[in-house]
Order: sequence, then C-alpha cells, then structure tokens
Amino acid sequence: MGKINKGVILIFCVLLINASGLKAQEQNASLPLSDIFNLLQKKHDVQFNYAEDIIKDISLTPPSDNFSLEESLKYLQQNTFLSFTILNENLILVSKKTTLFICGYLKSLEDQKPVNLASLQGKINSTISGENGFFQMEVANENEPVAITHIGFRTITISLKKLASVECTDVFLVPQFQNLSEVIVSNYITNGINKLNDGSFEINFSNFGILPGLVEADVLQSVQAFPGIQSSNETVSNINIRGGTHDQNLILWDDIKMYQSGHFFGLISMYNTQITHKVTLTKNGTDASHTDGVSGTISMKTESQINSKFRGNIGINFTDVNGFADVPIGKNSSLQFAARKSINDFFETPTYKAFFERISQNTEVQNNTSNITNSDKSFDFYDTSLRWIYNISDKDYLRVNFINVSNELQFNENTILDGETESKQSNVSQNSIAEGIYYKRIWNNKVQTTTEFYETDYKLKAVNANILESQRFLQENQVSESSFKLDIHYKFNEIFSILNGYHFVETQII
Repeated sequence: MGKINKGVILIFCVLLINASGLKAQEQNASLPLSDIFNLLQKKHDVQFNYAEDIIKDISLTPPSDNFSLEESLKYLQQNTFLSFTILNENLILVSKKTTLFICGYLKSLEDQKPVNLASLQGKINSTISGENGFFQMEVANENEPVAITHIGFRTITISLKKLASVECTDVFLVPQFQNLSEVIVSNYITNGINKLNDGSFEINFSNFGILPGLVEADVLQSVQAFPGIQSSNETVSNINIRGGTHDQNLILWDDIKMYQSGHFFGLISMYNTQITHKVTLTKNGTDASHTDGVSGTISMKTESQINSKFRGNIGINFTDVNGFADVPIGKNSSLQFAARKSINDFFETPTYKAFFERISQNTEVQNNTSNITNSDKSFDFYDTSLRWIYNISDKDYLRVNFINVSNELQFNENTILDGETESKQSNVSQNSIAEGIYYKRIWNNKVQTTTEFYETDYKLKAVNANILESQRFLQENQVSESSFKLDIHYKFNEIFSILNGYHFVETQII
C-alpha cells in the first residue's frame, strides 16, 4: 500500500510541474494585440477604442500579470508604434504615434559662426550637426531632453518645447575658455636645454649633454641645434638666425658686447664653457634694453653664485689644453679664471691638421703660385676669461669681467730670385679684449638699480707679402666700443612694475 501511495504522489508532482511549464510558456508566447486587449479589458474592466487596420498583424508578448493598467499601457506603447490615451475611467483610445522632430542651426554666441560636427544625444536617438551647423533628430515627445556637446563649447540641453517655434531656429553655444598654467619644456633636444615661456631657449652647461656631431660642449655650435638657426658655411662666425646675417645678431658675454666669436676663424667657439655657465637665445622679440639684435640675441652668463670651496681642473683634447679654477675669497667673494691654448707648439694632432686645412683651403696659404713655395705654416690661438663677484652686503652686488682672445695665422713665402733664395712672412691676427663692471643695488622692496660699464676692442690685422713684386700689403680693421647703462626697476605691486633706463654707447670703427 505504501508503494502505491508513493507512485501516485510522484505522478501528481510530474503533472503539476508540466502544468506550470505550460502556463509559463503560454505567458511568454506572442499573442495578437487584439487578444492582449481582451485580456486587459477583462482584468481591469476597461474598453479599448481602436481601428482594426492599425493593430492588424501586430503580435507581442503579453505584459506581466503583476503590472497595473498604467504599467501595461506603458509597456505596449514602448513596444509598438501606438499611443494609448485614457479618455475616462473605462475608455482607452488607441492611435498611431505622431513623429516629432527637433531641428535648428548651431552657432557660436561669440562670433555667430556655424558650429559643425557637434554631438546631439537624446534618450534613444543621436546625431551630429552638419554643414552650416544644421541638425535634425527624432524625439519621443516634446519634453525629451537633448544634450549638445562640442569641444571648446559648454554643454547645453534643449527640447522641442524649449525652442521658440516648431520651425528650425538658431541655437547658440557658449565658448568655453580654459586658462592654462605656465609650461616650461625641460631637456629640450638634450639635457640642460630648456625652452622658456617667453619663447627663448636656455642652455645650462652645468647639466649639459653632448649633441650629435660634437665631442665636447661648444657654446655657439650648441646654439645651432635649435630650429630656425644655422650657419651657411658651417662656422660659428657666421650664424644665421631666421635668415638674418651674422652682423644682425647681438652676442653678449656677461652683458659685454662681443665682435669676435670663434677660434680657427669660426670653426670652434672662443667662449670657454667651463666659465660660461648659462646661454640664453632669443630668436626674435629682443628686449628693448639691449638696443640691438635685429635677428636674435645670444646672451652668455657666468655663474652668479659664490662657491665656498675651491674647484679646478686641467684638460687636454686634440686642439688645445685648457684649465679652470674657481677660488673663494672669504665668504662674500669668489674669483673664476679659465684659459685655453692651442697645442700645435708641442705636437700636431689629426684634428688640428684637419682644422688647419679647413681654414686654409682655396687660399694663398694652401695654393700659391708655381714659383713660390710656402713653409713654416702655423696657426695659434688662446683665450683667457676672468670673473670676480663680491657681495658687498645683502643689498649690494658687484661683478667684474675680463676676456682676452687671440688668433694668429702665419706662413713664409719662399722663392729664388737672381739665383738667391728670398723669404718673406705673411700673417693674419685677430684679437679681442674686453672688460666690464656690473653693480646692483636693492634700495627697498620696490626700487632696485643696476649700473653697467664695459669697454670692448676688436682688431684684425693682415700682412700679405708679394715676394715677386717686393711688396707688402697691410690691412687693419679696428672696432672700439664704450658703453654705460643705468636701469631703474620700480615695483608697484605683485602684478605691475616698470623698468626705466638710460644707455650710452660710443663705437669707433677704423
């Protein structure tokens, strides 16, 4: 008897499960819309009023039995193209949905110009503005929000109800401006080269890397790595900044104007990088206080800080031997000294020979007439630089500079006249010597003054012997310049300040 009862119970459970599955399948199966209306009419005691042709061939899954009348109507409206309007408690009007479009012309509020390729996003549809800023997009109802976004403009939200009329009208976007913080590009090209926010470039030789093509740091060769700067003959004595000529450049060494720039007549820079701490290059927009530099300004600075410990070194390369010393003098003063001398007095390296051939090619030094032979050809150069700074007090600062540079090329011309050997020497020398004094005084928190004086002299002397004609030609060029400059800087507040100055320059050319 127990076995029979267990079998009956098992059969009953199987039938119950099958019935539940059949009922779930019936609920998930699609029904004609008219049948769904009949189910809702019986369930909620309402009447649907519709035309037979608008619901013909429409089938879908019935709404859940747990839905209220409003939830069921919303479900049908989302899944069909029909609109359901409750006229009274028992009557529901069924009609086709009315298609609504939002349209207009996007324009910038600042200049009234069309805004193309702006994004418009509604709840379902999206689009982008086309030519002349025109847009058109379908919306579900007149209250549907549509967000308009575009780079550089503020995001706005519009709807059909918010527009002035049904016709396409102008919609204005407000530009969005963003203030950017100061940007300084460090390690430009290599370590130690920075691009500043005023457009100028700065080279810091205390943290400077080697540029391609150079075996050691060179002031004016390094400058040519910047865009817009080159040398038409690949020398430092003919630097072209943005197409300008070399004489349109202003070259300053601790605010002293220099008229000579290189050794080996421009193959290497005459400014020793061991004492030259920083170089600033301005390609255009030179400060008015410099009163020169049509194409650009190359301003070299020595170190302005006082070192408490002695520093020094001696080095040699394939062109010269050099030395540097930084000697502290008490707590408030220091003296820096640097010097270089060509090594051809001791021996000639392959690099020295290559440089000599470079400066003598296509000249009388290399190719003289057939009856004349050249001998004892040599080139010698040296430079010395000195900088002394003294912090007189917390408000007084004094700097003294001195530089002396020399280049000399000489050779002997030899020939036989009337059976006797004759020899005459030809030479070219190029010398620069300059000294300067700089004094800065801080009077108070608002006023400070700087006073500068310098004297710079440049001399080129050439003696060319014509041994066949027994003549000697002398060419001599001299530039002597004296300068006095006074600057007064007055600071009104943290934002506004004014710089006044007087600059007297006397230049003598012979």
